Amino acid sequence: MNRSMAKRMILAALSIMCCVFSIGYSREIYALMTGPFIEDPEKIIVDGADFTPVAELAVSGANGFIILFSFGSYVMITTIFALISALLSRIFIIRKNYNVTLSDIKFSKWFIIISSVFAFIAGIIMTGIKFIPYAAALSWQQPLFMFLIYYLPLKRKFNEFLKTD
Repeated sequence: MNRSMAKRMILAALSIMCCVFSIGYSREIYALMTGPFIEDPEKIIVDGADFTPVAELAVSGANGFIILFSFGSYVMITTIFALISALLSRIFIIRKNYNVTLSDIKFSKWFIIISSVFAFIAGIIMTGIKFIPYAAALSWQQPLFMFLIYYLPLKRKFNEFLKTD
């Protein structure tokens, strides 16, 4: 197997793992938001007074906090994983002594775009049209970091290689 194929496989594996994180967390947020984590209490009577509204308010607040905390955690985890994936791809794929070809540039660009769009669309399909902002919040990291940390240095290396010839 040549270096170009190995680079493409590493890029594909890292991008697919980022997509799996985005899609899985989109599905998890959907599950949290569509079904209450804590069920509403039935009638709560304390010393003859009805405390049901207070308990329902507490349950709604707890459910909202769980969703907010989970969503924030998922966005942070997805961002950190996408950043680490982009850094690993830059470290392992872009070597000083390796010449970059035009096909490497084109493959990288289109694979990053297609995998990112796939993650976003799959997140929407799995969660529904109402959850577009959540799917977007969980899938923007991979294209941004891959383009900034991996693709642009790869393209710069290719342009430097052209100038030296």
